[in-house]
Amino acid sequence: MTPVKYSDVNHIEFKCTGCNSNISFSILKMEPDEVLTCKECGKQYFFNKKFLDQIVRFEKLLEAVHNVKDMLDTTNVAIAFGDEEIKIPYRLLLTRLNTMLTLKIDGKETTFRFRVEPLNLQN
Repeated sequence: MTPVKYSDVNHIEFKCTGCNSNISFSILKMEPDEVLTCKECGKQYFFNKKFLDQIVRFEKLLEAVHNVKDMLDTTNVAIAFGDEEIKIPYRLLLTRLNTMLTLKIDGKETTFRFRVEPLNLQN
């Protein structure tokens, strides 16, 4: 069986500000100056180069985390409450969190959801 590559399972989605339908795309497959069009209402979205660069860099960060998943068994995130500390395994944390970026489009807050393959807790 061919292993699934990070780029094959990753995509971004957001709600159309015109009709509230989901629009899904992959930044890795977008052409320069590509316009996204809502399949339901036809509203078009064009992202400037600065925004696209930020999305690409953010996806590289997600990919880097995905590439070190074998090291996450010994990595924790700790939350301190006074003298007490609670450690949460980083790998477990990544299976429970959604990755989102919220921006204003047409004066409305729009949440971009980064859909990535959940980390498998089994080795």
